[in-house]
Amino acid sequence: MRIKLEGIVTVTVTLVLGAAMLVYVGNTTLYLAPPNPVTAQLLPVIRAIQNPLFAQNWHLFAPDPVKSDFVLTVRCRTKDEVSAWQDITAPLLARHQSARTSPMARVLRVQQNAVRVWMGRTGDEDWRRAVCRVQPGNPLCRGEDPITRRMQETGLYVLARVASAACDHLIGRGRASRVQLALLIHTPPPFSRRAQPPEAGSTRYVILPWLPYQQVGG
Repeated sequence: MRIKLEGIVTVTVTLVLGAAMLVYVGNTTLYLAPPNPVTAQLLPVIRAIQNPLFAQNWHLFAPDPVKSDFVLTVRCRTKDEVSAWQDITAPLLARHQSARTSPMARVLRVQQNAVRVWMGRTGDEDWRRAVCRVQPGNPLCRGEDPITRRMQETGLYVLARVASAACDHLIGRGRASRVQLALLIHTPPPFSRRAQPPEAGSTRYVILPWLPYQQVGG
């Protein structure tokens, strides 16, 4: 009896895991596929399954490589004063470039992923553009759908913690009461004007609101 029960449990677990794997593989295939009618119809369900745990980011290669980079700056408010803006991206990037085996790449990834999530950038931007061309009033196009709002809230939460940790380093642990981030987004000249210097591109700033300080770490 015990052997039969163990066999039933084993078969059940195998079937459940197999079904979950099939759902994951099928959903990821639709998520990464070029725009097509099937994915267009199922996009809300596909996004709900894929984000945030299984999000993919294929922006390294053509036809849609990354076209911009960013720098995060932070300032800290205490009960007496507000500090000057401080760049918290370039120092980490310089340390990573000087020692490729250092953990700076992982620290940088926290910033980069938080910014991408807060800006609503995921692997389905092609789908968003395709949907918005046909349905410009779709909540997805205005960033008002529940998944996008949840992603923005998550990104802002992580950015607040990034800024709080930076303020601990800049002015002393626990001294800040509020923190503020400014995002510098630089887009270099396109490939057709690749001979021009990077400064010939465009730069814009996004200043986030003041956020409550959060204690990070022990």
